[in-house]
Amino acid sequence: MTTGARPAAVTAVFVLLILIAIYQIVMSLLALAGAVAMETVSVVAESAQVPTWAVLTAAAIGLVYGAAAIVLAVMVSRNRPRARKAVTAVNVGYAVVILALLFTPVSAVPEIITAAFALTVAGLANSRSAKEYFSDTLPTGHAHSQVG
Repeated sequence: MTTGARPAAVTAVFVLLILIAIYQIVMSLLALAGAVAMETVSVVAESAQVPTWAVLTAAAIGLVYGAAAIVLAVMVSRNRPRARKAVTAVNVGYAVVILALLFTPVSAVPEIITAAFALTVAGLANSRSAKEYFSDTLPTGHAHSQVG
């Protein structure tokens, strides 16, 4: 089997998933630390503009999405057959949840921007070159490597 180069769209999906995972996990851990401070430090609690439950909810969503992005990045890097569908489902699902929470204290500008990135990743994963790369029936002359 000949080994074809990974399309730019698939590489972009992989890189964006890694960046999303890092961002989501770091920001969620910081949010958890902030929620603890809101509950234990009176000065922080008095100046908080968002309720603790909203911070905890956003942190939980971010941790789940960050962990999912790690799993998806591994699937994409190993060219798993279901990677494209999983990337699409998780990223569209995240965007829908964030947009559904738009009028609550859970969702703010950073989450909306991340939802836009999630939709971008889903769009890239569904580009023609990505579909061909992840499909089992590639056009003649195209092949992809299976690692692992």
